Order: sequence, then structure tokens, then C-alpha cells
Amino acid sequence: MSPVEKVKGLSKQARSIWGKSDYGIGERWLPLYVHMADSASVISHLWDEWLSECLRKAISRPLDGDQGLARRVCIFLGSAHDIGKATPIFQAKGIRPHFGASGGGLVWMVEHAGLPVRHDLGSRSKPTHPVAGEYLLTKALQDYGWERSVALSYADVVGAHHGNFQGIVGFDMDPSNMVAIGSADDCVDDWPKVQEELIRFCLAISGLTDSDLQKLSSVPLPAATACLVTGLVTMCDWIASDEDFYPLVQLMDAGERRIDFDDRESTGWHRVSLTPAWREPMPKVKPFDEFFSKRFSLPAGASPRPIQSAAMHIALETKEPGLIIIEAPMGEGKTEGALAAAEVLAVRTGAAGVCIALPTMATTDAMFARVEYWLERLPQDPGIPEKSIYLAHGKAQLNEKFQGIVHASGEDGFNSVASAERLGKATGLSMQEHVVASDWMFGRKKGMLSNFVVCTVDQVLMAALDMRHLPLRQLSVAGKVVIIDECHAYDLYMRQYLFRVLQWLGYWHTPVILLSATLPSDLRRQMTDWYLCGWKASESLTNPNASDSSKRRFVPAYLSGSRKKSTGAPPPTQQGVASLIPEARLDAYPLITYTDGTASKTLETEASGRCVDVALSLIDDELDTLASLLSERLSGGGCAGVICDTVSRAQEVAKALSNSFGRDVVSLDHSRFMDLDRMENEKELRSRLGRDATRENGRRPVLSIVVGTQVLEQSLDIDFDVLVTDVAPIDLLLQRLGRMHRHQRGEGESSRPEKLRSAECFIRGIEEWEDGVPSVSKSITFVYQKASTLESLAVLGLVDAGSRMEVSLPNDIPRLVRTAYSRNISAYIPERWREEYQKGCAARESKEVEKTNRAKTYLLSDVKELVRDQSRLSSLASHNQVRGDEDRGQRAVRDTQESIEVLLVRECDGGGISLLPWVSYSGVEAGEEIPTYEEPRPALARLIAQCAVRLPLSVCPVSLEDKCIGELEEKCGRYVYAWQDSPWLAGRLLLPMREMDDGSFEATVLGNELRYTRRDGLSTVRRIPTLSQPN
Repeated sequence: MSPVEKVKGLSKQARSIWGKSDYGIGERWLPLYVHMADSASVISHLWDEWLSECLRKAISRPLDGDQGLARRVCIFLGSAHDIGKATPIFQAKGIRPHFGASGGGLVWMVEHAGLPVRHDLGSRSKPTHPVAGEYLLTKALQDYGWERSVALSYADVVGAHHGNFQGIVGFDMDPSNMVAIGSADDCVDDWPKVQEELIRFCLAISGLTDSDLQKLSSVPLPAATACLVTGLVTMCDWIASDEDFYPLVQLMDAGERRIDFDDRESTGWHRVSLTPAWREPMPKVKPFDEFFSKRFSLPAGASPRPIQSAAMHIALETKEPGLIIIEAPMGEGKTEGALAAAEVLAVRTGAAGVCIALPTMATTDAMFARVEYWLERLPQDPGIPEKSIYLAHGKAQLNEKFQGIVHASGEDGFNSVASAERLGKATGLSMQEHVVASDWMFGRKKGMLSNFVVCTVDQVLMAALDMRHLPLRQLSVAGKVVIIDECHAYDLYMRQYLFRVLQWLGYWHTPVILLSATLPSDLRRQMTDWYLCGWKASESLTNPNASDSSKRRFVPAYLSGSRKKSTGAPPPTQQGVASLIPEARLDAYPLITYTDGTASKTLETEASGRCVDVALSLIDDELDTLASLLSERLSGGGCAGVICDTVSRAQEVAKALSNSFGRDVVSLDHSRFMDLDRMENEKELRSRLGRDATRENGRRPVLSIVVGTQVLEQSLDIDFDVLVTDVAPIDLLLQRLGRMHRHQRGEGESSRPEKLRSAECFIRGIEEWEDGVPSVSKSITFVYQKASTLESLAVLGLVDAGSRMEVSLPNDIPRLVRTAYSRNISAYIPERWREEYQKGCAARESKEVEKTNRAKTYLLSDVKELVRDQSRLSSLASHNQVRGDEDRGQRAVRDTQESIEVLLVRECDGGGISLLPWVSYSGVEAGEEIPTYEEPRPALARLIAQCAVRLPLSVCPVSLEDKCIGELEEKCGRYVYAWQDSPWLAGRLLLPMREMDDGSFEATVLGNELRYTRRDGLSTVRRIPTLSQPN
């Protein structure tokens, strides 16, 4: 029976309740029951067309896998999510005293139908309609014979649909709450009757039967499952509340004239134009050579590497695929292997796309083009748009490739699908298939819901962060195959979020692929155990006796860096949750570790055959030594990389080397460049030092020195002839070595300069050797613990000032990493270092405990404990929830005290401002004047937004953040007051800078003189003395 037939049974009072209005104009509205019907329609379409099969399975798992029942439950909760609006307090909204008896707003319609409304409720803000709705639905389900705890587990979804977990403990103990919802003892029965009537209406349009209700009455909705349902209901609410899709109606249309529900459903959903779940039949993957060639356009005669074939085999043959960890040398094609395996996993598990997460924006931007190229070659039905792609990080709007897809999508007749021809023109590609950037998907929270997402790892880690709209974020990752690159690169703090998100993904049976060149065995084990912990927890819902261990509480060891003793419980593996292959087998390399149901297995593979011997030498930390070394090694030309552990060290090195080699030879790359400059720097790096840049084709420079920070070690396909690096933990040091002699250049490296045909790396950062003990620069130990740097030196055999050693890559990688992170690492530490090393270990352990405890502040609950305790969704409510914008969430999962972001502009004579002299783009002149009396045109506004950079932490520490913002607002207020409607510039802070005689730009912030140049980025010049500071 359609909603039309069910509406006929609604009373006049039920039809008078308003759900949406035209905000006081008084001409258009939407009755609540119509919004309920719209929502039921939307969520049914979402379930049938958008929701992935793996998410349908995850939601259905607690209901014995009955997807039909799960669908009906979701439709019911989606249609009833606003039942809290059927209350006097909500209907009184908009009442204004000067309207007299009528009250203003739409309250007169409710009163006209005979429902009493106290006008003094119009000034109250609580209870909100989600909280009221949670209470009303709980009570209604109890009236149907449900246990209160079970009723609450479903009603919690209604309470959380605006993004916050609520809970109604003690709600009915407050008499004012009962008055607000129309349930006070002295109230008439009209309100409870209407509320019950509307809930029956939602049950009817959802299709839930009495038999369904009886079955559900004893089946609680687990918190981790309720999160997914809440995300779906939130998404439904957003769509059904959008007046462009489901418009308001004239005041009389819900009374004397009947609303055409069929037309609202078909027209509204058509307007939404939401890209459906991506699906494809199982691809023909055998022979692997042919499949790989099609997906990645391999050159003639080329074949997939062993690690790629092995990953494909596991994805294809594993009975119950879950987690895959791929460890292989740099340059072995892990990314392509992961993408190929992800395609197979998506088809087998019913995932609707792939999420690729990387450490930084720079690596994410570089990956986006590779993923988009792969997407073109994925099959789909002709004429059906099934692939939406989204670039998710704070600067995604600045990525030209992504913006080309977005703008092309907007031109399509359906407003979300771009034709291949138009997309080709926009992106400069000859595209064979559609890659859709669905307009509805773009937004601060919605973009991650696209089928295919390339993002910074923050976006995935925030699925384990206690923050608003957590269910929507979880929904966005749980339905895809999740690929996390450089999974070794996250510090102990970030690992707490990585472990927890792996556990939740395991609970949902979401396929996950982790990539790393170097991974300590303890860390590998922890990642596997956390994933299996979640998987096991979900299995216990349908098979409570699956394992005795499911009844025992455990917390996997947090302190993976701890060498002496564990400060937490042992990993789940040691308590019977999983059984890994014996440790000796894990020495293999390359190695794939994977799960099959609740079991963990390993597969050793062959390397591609290329091996690089690297000669390692220690040099002192003097800049003159560095300059002399490079002068000698580069006397015949070549490309050198110098990787520093801090921005300040990188800037010092670049300045010194520029004096020796000339400014045209030395370039600099770090995080304190404006976005526009940083992107150009990295584009230039990939162009000049990538695989295809050779001396023969003129793209690879004859002489070049690139100085940079850790960004050079992460996912950038660049190839140096010789490398100098600051000392660092062993796994990161090996990553850096992978940026040297990365690609073979001629027979016996004959295309490299003669002196540089053998790989050499020089390690600096040791200021002195006092009695044979290395003293590591304090600026380095601020970033990396001293104990970790000493362990790195020890396992490499670099134990005195004149040390030299040779390592073979990739052969030595597992041995070096395993040894450095083993529990008996102290046996490798020279006796004369012991005292300093032990001090360093104590400091590290203290720091690790502090990091772990700090991470817990915003860390999502342990899903196993939630299942064990039969916790509800509202149990996730926290007083520590991260509030505010996306930026705060990203900072919370990274443990970084990143400072305030500003837009750099030039301060002109006469009081105006302009772009910095070199900043330009198509249609915008270099150094163009910026209007301050009106909003800049879109092209100019977008360019200004690309002039963003974060202030150094030393200038604006967290403790001075408010003071810094106040000073910046005072400086830029007169420039930006007219910009607050600009989507690019609203709410942004400017930092006008004065041009100096040498062409640099300077400004003062909190008494610090800052300088910016196109060559060096942002630096602190000096601290200006004040009366409160000593000279």
C-alpha cells in the first residue's frame, strides 16, 4: 500500500503537525507526515541503489543476516527520525509575542486542529527534537512489548541523527521535559495520541509487520551497527530536507488537496542524481599478465611483479578475505598491486568502491592522478554512471585535476555525470569511460561518501575519533575497500587511532589493504590482531560460542615502541583470538600477511630481481663539510638529495649550499610554502626527477641539489643519484634510501655520472662524539627520540665518527627493521653508549605513555567491549568530543600542534593589497590588486585561497592561539569584511606582508618578524624585543 493510502487514515491533528517551513513567511510548509514519507522513499532508494552490498551485510548481521528485515528497520528509523517534532515545544518554534493570540509561525495550524500549545515554550531550546524523538520512540516500542534496553538501542539512532550521541537518562524525571513533549500528567491525551499515530504511520510505510516487531523485541541493535544505520539516516535526512529535491508545498495543499506522493518520490530522487554504488561482475583476472596490462597499460612484454601477482592471488582465492598487509621494497609497484587486489575484493565482498589513504596532502595529490587513470579502465555498464571520485584533504579544491572533473561534472544534464568528451576537454585526457564527481557529494562531510576517494589518512583515522557526525564518516569508509599507504609512517599517537579504526573495520568485515616498505614485526602483528579482534566481535553476534576468548576482556598492547616490557595487556593473538605463522617465517621479504576469516596467514614472495647496494657513511654536522662533500661528489654532475628532519635545518642547508653552488642549482621543498608554491615545487620535482626524466630526453638536470624534509621520503616517485640525510629511526631511514637509485638508468647505471653509479648515502645530524658517544642535534631529538636514533646507528654498524657500512636493498630491510625493533636491541648498543641509551629509553617510554594516554582522550570505544557489554549507541557519548571544524579533527588524530593558517598577500602603498608578484593563473595577472570593498571574482578568490600557509609553531603555540587570532583579525579586518559570502575566502585570515628591498616579504606576528620568499618559503627572522622581554 502506497503512502497515499496510509495517509487517508491520519487524523486532522496528525496532518496539522509541521515538519518544515519557509522560516516565517507563512506561505509554504511541509507537514511532518509528508517529510516522513519523503524520508522513507529516500532511505529505501539509498538502501537499494547507493548502499554497498557489504554494508547491507554488516547492518543485517545482528539480525541473522536478514537483509529484508534490516531494510525495513532502516526505512522505519529513517521515516521516524523527526518524530520529536510532533511535540508542543517544536510546534511552538517561531512564536513571536507581538503576534498576540496567533503567535506567529505555524502554531495556529496545530491549534486550529485542536492540539494545545503553550506559547511560553517558544523561548525554550531544550529538549531538542532529536532527544524528544528518542524518548518518544523508546516509549512507543516499549508499548509494543519491547524490553527497554532493546527499544533504546534503536531509538538511539533517532537521537543521534543530527550528529551527536544523545541518551535520555533521567529525561522523564524532569517535569518540564514532560510538558515540552506533551506528556505531563495534567496534559490532555491529544499529543500522545498524535505521536502514536505518526509512529504507526512510519511502521506502516516501512513495511514492518507484527511478526517483525515481535522478532526485534529481543534483538538489540549493537552500537557499532547502529553507527552505520545512523549515518544512513543522517544522509537520508539531508537529502529529504533539501528543498531543491523535495520542495515545500502551499499551506492548503496538505489539507483540502492531496499531495502527489508518487510524483514527489520519482521527481525528487531524479533531482538528487546521487551516483549509485559502483558494481562490476568478477573481472577475468587470469592470466594475470593480461589483466594487469589492461588496468595499468604495461609496456609490451612487461608482466606484473611477483608481489602484485601474489596480492591478486590472495584477493581471488581467500575464502573470507579481510586484511592484507603488503610489505615490499620501494618501487616494487605496491600501489598498483593494491589497486588490482582492491578491484577483486570489492567484487567479492560487495564493496562499492575504494578509499586510498596517504600520509600527506602532497602524496595524496600525486596519487590522485594515478587512481583516476586506473578508474578509467575499470568496466561498467554503458550509459550508467557508477563511479564518483573525490579528493579528500584540506586543499582538495586547489587540485587542478580534481577541479577539472568537478567542473566537467557540473555541465552534465543530470548535474552529476560528465560525458567522456567534456571530461576529456576539462582534464586534458582522452577518456574512455565516465569518472563522475557527483555534485551532491561535495561538502565538508559528504565528499567521503563518493565511490572512490583519495584522501589523507586523517580522513580514515577520524572514523575512530570521538567527534560530531562520526556515523557518517564511518559509513563513508566501511562500504569501500580501504587502502592505507605508508602504514609504518605514523607515530605511536596516530597508531592508537589506526589500531582502533582497524578494529571497527574488522567488525564490519570491511576489506583493508595496508602497504609498507618496512614494517616492524610487532607492529605487523598488532595491526593484524586489532583487525581480527573486531572481526571476532562481530562473529560473536551470530555465534556466541565461536570462541571462549570472546568472553574475556583484553586490550592489545599500545606501546609498540616499548623494548623492555609491555605497559598494557598482550596482543589479542596471545590470548587465542588468532594464530599467526611462527615468528621465524616472518623474516621473509617481500611478505604478504593476510586474514582468512579469523585466521592469519603469511605468504612469502620473490623480489622483482633488482638489488641495490648502498654505501653508508657518517659525516659531521657542519655545513662546510656538507658543501665540500657535495662539491666533490657532484664534480661530474648529478642529482643529489638532502633530507632534513626539520624545516629550519632544511632552510639552513639550502642557504649554505646556494652560496656554494648557486641559487639555480639548489631547490627547497618543505611544508612552509604557500599551497600554490608547494604544489608547483612538487610538480617540478616529479617532472625533473621521476622515472621518465632522463638526461637523454633533456628532462633530468645535469646538476641539481634538492633539499627537503620528510615529504621527500613519502610516496614521491623521485630518483636521486646520491643522498645525504639526517639520522632518523631505521624504518624511516630505509624509506629515504629508497629515493636513491630508485630506477635503473642504463646498463650498470651508465646513464648516471661516473662517480655516482654506485649508490652512496651520507648520514649527518651528530654534533660531536664525546668519549665515543654520539651527541645528536637537539633539533633532531625534538622530532625523533634519541634512543631511536641510537638504535638506528647501532643496527647499521655506524658506531664511531669514521664508520662506513654497506647495506643491500631490499635484502637487508627485514633484518635491520626487525633487529632495531626487537626486545633484545640493547645487545647491539655499544657498551660506551649504554648510559646515554638507557636515559634515552626512559625518556622515550615516558613520552610513549604520555602519547598513548593523550590519544585516549578522543579515542572511540573498543568495539569488542561494546559487544561484550551490549552497549548502545548512546554509550559512545563523551564529554571529550572534538568540536569544531574538520581542521580540529585532523589535528586531533595527528597529535600535531599545527599552528594557524593564514593567506599571504602583499601590502601595497596607499593601503591596498595585492597578490604576491609571482602569483598568477589563467585570467589572473601576476601580482594583481585585490579588491577589498567587494568580493573578489571567483578566479581571483580561488587563487588567493591557494596562498595559504601555516605559521611556525614557535611563533604561535597552542597556548597563544587565541591571542594570535585576535592580532591577525585586527590586522586584516579592514581588508576582508566584504568577503564573508565568498565560498573560498569566508572566515579566512590574511597576513599582509611588506615588500623589502631584496624582494622578500616580511610581517610581524606576536612580536616575531616573519619572512617569505618564493625560494625559501616562510621563516622566522627574529624576535622583536618588547618591554616584557629581556634584550
